[in-house]
Amino acid sequence: MKKIMLGAAALAAITVASCSDKQATGSDATADKFEVSAATSDSVNSYFGTFVGSSILGEYSRLDSAMKAEQPKADIVKGIQYVLGAPEEKGVAVGMQIGLQMLNNLQRFEELGIKPDRSAIINSFKKAFLADTTDSDAARAAQMVYQELMGRIQKENKDFEDAKKANAPEALENVAAGEKYLTEAKAADPEIKTTESGLSYKIENAGDDTKITRRDVAQIKYTGRLVDGTVFDSSDDARLSPAGVVPGFGEGLQMLGKGGKATLYIPGKLAYGVEGAPRAGIGPNAMLIFDIEVLDVNPGMK
Repeated sequence: MKKIMLGAAALAAITVASCSDKQATGSDATADKFEVSAATSDSVNSYFGTFVGSSILGEYSRLDSAMKAEQPKADIVKGIQYVLGAPEEKGVAVGMQIGLQMLNNLQRFEELGIKPDRSAIINSFKKAFLADTTDSDAARAAQMVYQELMGRIQKENKDFEDAKKANAPEALENVAAGEKYLTEAKAADPEIKTTESGLSYKIENAGDDTKITRRDVAQIKYTGRLVDGTVFDSSDDARLSPAGVVPGFGEGLQMLGKGGKATLYIPGKLAYGVEGAPRAGIGPNAMLIFDIEVLDVNPGMK
């Protein structure tokens, strides 16, 4: 969820304002602590509120209507009043800072489908924090369980979102188009083979007997196109490692040695997957076809 933030320029201006105030107003040389006049303090307070309010309004105005509905102005004012209206004890201020940090985690919980129970969180916090001594073993165990839970939930959440994207109309159309293209290509050319992973390929020349390994850097010439013939990328002198490219391209490279030439038919699951590569014009689960030629191979570290 997009949040309103006070920009760096605004923060810088606040800092400048506070520094210039001290130089401009002066203070009683006999006092133990620098203090500005009441009138100047009143002016600073008023202009600070106006300045920050205007800055935040600028940020707020750029939100779309749905975000504004989720973050109405009245609620934002209420939140600021909670913070600025709290007791002035330093411990309370520290607790509020910790609470705000915890609140960021709760927002992340909601994004992942977790239902935050603030009372349960506060009770658990109090039980741990108000204890007479720190139980290091219990703390480590709690941290470990928490991290394991969050890791599992994040994976499940990503799997769920990926499944939704994979079943979106565009992704399904791209898969069907790729399968149709490959079926027709194989019917026209029996030399096209398919590996267990799903990579299809035709090797025109395997090149040297010493094949590219995952750690090597290959100097290659290539052209990448979509099933409709659109060329989305090409290079006459690229230096790539199997470990640094999409899985299907890396698998195909390792079939070749110096001088090798091949065509790779990479299904979406071995290319850019459900996310695609929009800037390159590659849709979700789109098949990629690469014509590659290995010009040279620089061995990687053993």
